[in-house]
Amino acid sequence: MLNVDVSSEIGRLESVILHKPGIEIEQMVPQTIDSCLYSDLLNLKIAQKEYYYFQEVLSRWTKTYQINDILTEILKDPAIKLSLVNEVLEKENKRHLAEELLSTEAAELSRVLIEGREYMLDPLYNLFFTRDASSSLYDEVLIHSMQHEVRSRESIIMNHIFMHYFKAKTISAVTNCPKANTEGGDVLVAREDVLLLGQGMRSNKQGLDFLIHHFAQRKTKFNILVQSLPFCPESFIHLDMVFTMLDKDKCMTYDPLIVQNKKNLDVTHIEIDNGKISYNKKPNFMKGLKDLGFDLEPIKCGGDNPLYQDREQWHSGANFFSLGEGKIIGYSRNTNTIDALSQSGFEVLRAEDICNDKISMNDYDRFVVTIDAAELPRGGGGARCMTMPVRRTKVDW
Repeated sequence: MLNVDVSSEIGRLESVILHKPGIEIEQMVPQTIDSCLYSDLLNLKIAQKEYYYFQEVLSRWTKTYQINDILTEILKDPAIKLSLVNEVLEKENKRHLAEELLSTEAAELSRVLIEGREYMLDPLYNLFFTRDASSSLYDEVLIHSMQHEVRSRESIIMNHIFMHYFKAKTISAVTNCPKANTEGGDVLVAREDVLLLGQGMRSNKQGLDFLIHHFAQRKTKFNILVQSLPFCPESFIHLDMVFTMLDKDKCMTYDPLIVQNKKNLDVTHIEIDNGKISYNKKPNFMKGLKDLGFDLEPIKCGGDNPLYQDREQWHSGANFFSLGEGKIIGYSRNTNTIDALSQSGFEVLRAEDICNDKISMNDYDRFVVTIDAAELPRGGGGARCMTMPVRRTKVDW
């Protein structure tokens, strides 16, 4: 068991929470796609095959946890079971199901809470995007109050997992404001003293205000850089869909927004100094990062061609997940993005070759592992979306 400790996006990954997509994503039909927050139906068999290579690469690098395994373990405790079930049923206004669910043994209850049961509980269609419901922030965990009710059970489950399995301190923006919304794709831990936030269709001002005042009380010197995001198209759902950190000197960007700021969206540096909070506008996100001491080369999602920048951003071309400094994983389908990474010094490693023991990640200083995937990207997220880090090593800046 590891204590929560995440102070950067790029420290060597020591443990991560995953969820293999299951029968829950097959419960969608065309009439319910929108309410399930998808834009298309996924093929489960193909999605699971693609996910196998993703999970296997991570398992060869670090300690991985599956949500259903941890959930089953904590549900064996009657007190935790009672608390979790009651909270779910209270939130979903289904208190009449308490007796039946509380009499269900742990493994089956875990399955029902995730996969749903007809006429009882809806499935957790989005659970394989484990990033959204919680964020490891230094030595505590932010449990997200997500905008859509269809995802509220995910947050309840992750709160109990972190409190009871990892023994972590958890916080949530709704403790101060019921209308506050935050999601994990909008929260990037850049450094011990720097947090990057997105404000858009899923994380609102009330949610960000909670974090600002939380760290104003907790940190003597601290900085928050906020990027406002467009509300359409839906691929701009989170900050990590347009920006991810790759190394101490490199980042992945959707250039028109992060570098050029063509839509003139607000970028705000919030400085915390002994409880005093000040707000300063920046011309673009990269300038804000530079002023905070980050000398980053922006690698363009989609390369130099604006057509491919838009196409590949749509399929999570900017959404990479770091295994360590200069060691990242993402989708192979974004070929122009992968080419840009290769030209910037990243060795391109195929996930299948790693899993078949043809190559070892340990033989390379800087690399991008590519996952062959068609179904997973259609779910609306990438490698960072599908991972919830619990612990990373410290980075020597």
